[in-house]
Amino acid sequence: MHRLTAENITKEYPGGVRALRNVNLEIESGEILTIFGPSGSGKTTLINVLGLLDKPTEGSVYLDGKEINSLKESEKCEIMNSKFGFIFQFFYLIPELTVVENVMLPLWIREKSGLKLKYYQEEAEALLDEFGLTGRKNFYPSTLSGGELQRVAICRSLICNPPIIFADEPTGSIDKKSSEVFFKIVKSLNEKRNITFIIGTHNEKFLQFATKVVYLNQGEIEKIEEK
Repeated sequence: MHRLTAENITKEYPGGVRALRNVNLEIESGEILTIFGPSGSGKTTLINVLGLLDKPTEGSVYLDGKEINSLKESEKCEIMNSKFGFIFQFFYLIPELTVVENVMLPLWIREKSGLKLKYYQEEAEALLDEFGLTGRKNFYPSTLSGGELQRVAICRSLICNPPIIFADEPTGSIDKKSSEVFFKIVKSLNEKRNITFIIGTHNEKFLQFATKVVYLNQGEIEKIEEK
C-alpha cells in the first residue's frame, strides 16, 4: 500500500511564471487519478513534481508519510526506479536500442549487474509477449507504429514492478484505436495488479474510469471529484 501526498505545492519558473499554486492532494493506493485541464493548466508540472522529475519552489511531496522531494538525488533516483513508472506522450524510447533493450533498461539500471543480462531480457520478453509485441522485440523504435511505441513504453514502465505509474498525455500522440487499447490496459493493470495511475490529460475519455478527478486550471485545483 502506497500513499502519495502533495502539501502546499507551488512551482515558479524564471521570469515569475507560476505553474502551480498551493496544490494539496492525497492519492491513495490503487486509485486511477486523472489530472484534467486545458493546455497550460499545470498538469505536466504537477506530474513532474509528484514523480520527482522536478522540484517544487515551495511545499513538500510525501510517499507513505516520508518527505521525498528533499532527499538526495541518489535517493530520489532509487525511488523513481523502484516505486515509480513513467509513460510519456512522446514515448522517449532510445532510438539506438532495440525494443527489448529499451524495456529492460530500467531493470538493468536498478540491478547494475552485467551478469544478469539474460534474466533482464527474459523479464522484458515476458512483458512484450503479454502486450502482443513478441515479434517486435528486435526491432528499433523508428520502425514501430504509434500504438506499438506506446505499448513498448508501458512495458518499460512495468519492468521494475512499480506500485505507481505516472502518465503525461499518454494518448496525445496515438490514434483513436490505439487510445482505446491504452484505456483497456490501464483498467486491467489497475484491477489485476492494483497499480496506482496518475494521469495528466485533456482527453475526457479518462473521466469515465478514473476513481478521482482533479480539475486543474492556471496551476490551481478548481475541484476534486471522487468517483
